[in-house]
Amino acid sequence: SSVDNVEIIEYAGAFGASTLFLILPALMAWQCRYGDDVRPLTVRPMVPFGKIVLGSLYKAAGTLIVEQGLEKLGVFEFIQQILLHTGQ
Repeated sequence: SSVDNVEIIEYAGAFGASTLFLILPALMAWQCRYGDDVRPLTVRPMVPFGKIVLGSLYKAAGTLIVEQGLEKLGVFEFIQQILLHTGQ
């Protein structure tokens, strides 16, 4: 039972941290710049080059979250075992 709790905390930490530190900052910057109630910026943006960079942040965050999910599900180990078994 304690092992299950540790796994749950590990999953929550991995996906929660990814969401908190990768997706939310990019989402907040996008909303501030391109949201419905756009106001003139009072300071220069910390992330330059506009939509391309913010879109790249979303893509990187999505890739990392999917990779973490596949690793937690054991997909990479499964594929590695199949490839090693087929090579013999």
